[in-house]
Amino acid sequence: MSKLFISLAVTFILVLTGCSTPKRVTVLKDIKRPSWVLNPNQDDKTGAIGVASRTHDQKISTQRKIAISRALEELSLQQNVQVTLSIKKNEKLSNNNASIHMDVDSTFNTSSNITAHIESAWMNDYTSELYIWMVLD
Repeated sequence: MSKLFISLAVTFILVLTGCSTPKRVTVLKDIKRPSWVLNPNQDDKTGAIGVASRTHDQKISTQRKIAISRALEELSLQQNVQVTLSIKKNEKLSNNNASIHMDVDSTFNTSSNITAHIESAWMNDYTSELYIWMVLD
C-alpha cells in the first residue's frame, strides 16, 4: 500500500511540474542594442565606446566614471594622444561595516586638446553593462 502511495505521489508531482508555465529565457540575440555600440564612427562623427560592468559597490556613478574613462582613452588613442589612466579603489570591511573609496586619475600628453561629449548611453539589462558613446566636438 505504501509503495502505491509513493508511486502515486511521485507521478502527481511529475505531472504538476511538467504542466507549469515555462519561463522565457532571454537570448543574447534578442537584446536590441543601439547601432552605435558596434559602429561608434557613424553619421560623420568620430566616436568611441566605453563599457563598464557592474562594480562591487553597485553604484551607477562608479560604473559611469569607468565607462567615460574608457571611452576617452579610446578617443585619445584614435587622435594619437598619450594617455595615462590610473584607477585606485580601496575597499574595507570590518565588523560588517563596509567603506569604499575610488580615485580616478587621467593624464593626457598632447600638443593639441581634444574635446568630446557624451552622445548617448545604454544599459544592457541582461548583463548590466553600461555603454557610453562619446564623440569628438
